[in-house]
Amino acid sequence: MKNKSAWIITLGADEQPARAIASQLTPYGLHPKGQRWSVEDKAWIGSAQEAAKANAAVIILTGEVDTLANPVIRRQLALFRLALQTLRQSVVNGFIFGAVPSSDNEVTSVLGDWLAITDTQWPAKIVARAYAPIAPAWPVRLGLHAHERLGIWLETHPAPGQTVSGAMLGVCGNNAVPDFHAVGSAGALPEKSVNEFELKGLKFQVREHSFDAWALQNTLAPDQSYYVRLEGEPDVLAIGALPNGNVSDVNLIHLG
Repeated sequence: MKNKSAWIITLGADEQPARAIASQLTPYGLHPKGQRWSVEDKAWIGSAQEAAKANAAVIILTGEVDTLANPVIRRQLALFRLALQTLRQSVVNGFIFGAVPSSDNEVTSVLGDWLAITDTQWPAKIVARAYAPIAPAWPVRLGLHAHERLGIWLETHPAPGQTVSGAMLGVCGNNAVPDFHAVGSAGALPEKSVNEFELKGLKFQVREHSFDAWALQNTLAPDQSYYVRLEGEPDVLAIGALPNGNVSDVNLIHLG
C-alpha cells in the first residue's frame, strides 16, 4: 500500500503557506502533495484522479477567505471531495488554514465538516484524521463517479443501512439537470439496470430552491445505490425515497 499523503490545495497565487504546511507535516510521515486550484471547467475531475493516485487521505486548503467563499470554487471543491472519496472508497476529511467564510449551520453541506486550523497542535490532528477519518453526518449515501467519457454520475441511497422503496434525486442551480439513471450495487457504476416505474421531469420547490428531478420505483437494498448522470454541476441536491410512487420527505445537500 502506497504511503498516505496530505493533499494541499492553494486557492490563489501565494504558495508560501502551502510550503510551510508541507515542511511541518513531513516529520510526521504524512507526505505532502497538492496543487494550485484551477477553476477551469471540470478540472476538479483530473485533480481528484491525481489525488487518489497519491493516496491523499486528507485535504488541506490555504487561501484568502473571499476566494473560499466563492460559490463556484466551493461547488468544485465539494465535487472534488466526493470524487476523491469515491475513488479511494474511504472518507477524506478536510482542514482550512486562514479565515473561514461564514456559513448556515442549519443546512447540510458537503464541506460543512471541514475544520478550521486554530492552534499549534494541528499537525497531529491532521495525521490522526488521515489514519482515522470521521465520516460526515450526512443523512444519505453520497458518492460521485466522474469520467471524461462516461460523464458525471451521482451515487446515492436515501436511507443508508435500510431497504427502501424507490429513490429520487433532484438538482438545483447552474442549469444542471438529470439525463440518465440506473440502479446497481453500491460503489461502482452498473453495467446494466432494470428500471422500474421511471419518473422523469419532476419539478418541485423546497424553501427557495427549485428542483428538476428523476426517480425510480426499484426497491433499494442496503448494498445497492441509485445512480443519476448529470448534465451540468448543481448547487443543491434533493434526495428522497419513492414509497407507492410518491416522493417522500427529501434531504437537501448543498455542494459547497
